[in-house]
Amino acid sequence: MDPSSLLGVAGREIVTATIKEMLKRSKNINRSLGEDFKILGQDMRIDCPQSIQHYSVVFETKSTRIFPKKKKFNFGRVRRVSLRPIISLQPVPDAISFTQNGFEINLRKLERNTSYLLDVEYFIEDRRFIDALVNRNVAKESVGDETKEYWMVAQLKHLDVLKREFGYIELKDLDFSVDVSVYNEIKMKVPSIFRQQLEIAVKLLSKHHGGRDEQFKLLAQHQQLLRARKEKYYGEEIFKILEEVQEIFSPLTFRRFVDVQKDFHYYNCERGKDFYETLPFPTCPKSMRVISRTDINFDKPAADGLLIFKKRDFMDELEKIFK
Repeated sequence: MDPSSLLGVAGREIVTATIKEMLKRSKNINRSLGEDFKILGQDMRIDCPQSIQHYSVVFETKSTRIFPKKKKFNFGRVRRVSLRPIISLQPVPDAISFTQNGFEINLRKLERNTSYLLDVEYFIEDRRFIDALVNRNVAKESVGDETKEYWMVAQLKHLDVLKREFGYIELKDLDFSVDVSVYNEIKMKVPSIFRQQLEIAVKLLSKHHGGRDEQFKLLAQHQQLLRARKEKYYGEEIFKILEEVQEIFSPLTFRRFVDVQKDFHYYNCERGKDFYETLPFPTCPKSMRVISRTDINFDKPAADGLLIFKKRDFMDELEKIFK
């Protein structure tokens, strides 16, 4: 069996085992509620970023039944529980309390002949579940003078397993990461002489470097070289310029150079590996990781997206700093 087939089998086993556990929890909740109430509906979704099973069930209290004091749901550690009447959707005060292995409902807080919505969130223990459940693909479609474009596709796998076990399931806020290269754009717009002067400045400031005479000698040699080349000398401005360059790669600023379209929406971005790896502090990254999100479900098991990097705008912003 080839490696891809082995991965497919392993992924299927992860999905099957996790779904079995999720179903066990939801069925136990329904069975316990059904002992005293009428079940009207249920829904399951998976909140992807935190790997959370979100189970909702609507039930109706009966007019003649005498409720017990409490009903326990010890079916696993819960993250969050809420209980609300359908009409007002306001949480019932003091109705929920947590136990060591679940939660319990104080049934004396409920009114007769009323429909309630119970929302329960469980942690999905196997962190590989989302990756085993969803196939993510990204391709750099085209590079032009103004932009770079990346196509994104997220698709549910093992649909036969899911549809056999669930009437309906939805994955919310599925993370999708694309590494947007900015290396060439930086190389084109950050003057090489700036990098040379930055490295000299770091050596001059280093407490591990030689004495004052050696520092003056180093600086004099550098200035002589610049005069011979008739290059710009940045001097004390060098770290101020560096600070402005750093700001371009902050999530708030870099967001301006990214457009996410179709089934995905922009969520966040973060720095990749540093461009000048030999320097003892961050300067600018070789790439930016752009994180988008989407929802997929049985009705729409695949999502298509387009990420556009406005490289011309990005380079213009860099160029402004050095001018």
